[in-house]
Amino acid sequence: MFDLPNYIVLFYFAVAAFFVGWAMPRGRYLKHLQLRVLRGIHNFFADEEEYLHHKVERIRKVTKPYRKK
Repeated sequence: MFDLPNYIVLFYFAVAAFFVGWAMPRGRYLKHLQLRVLRGIHNFFADEEEYLHHKVERIRKVTKPYRKK
């Protein structure tokens, strides 16, 4: 008797998951969506690496007079 609310919630989540899975793109559209997401992730990390490289160069430029040769 006390498990009934849990089963109702589980049923609603299962129905929602079914509709989300049904609405997912397939075939060519799925490939296009995956490429867009992966391209965005790649661009984010590439920009981050460039930003860090620029920051390191700035720090090296500032600390250059203080380093021993």
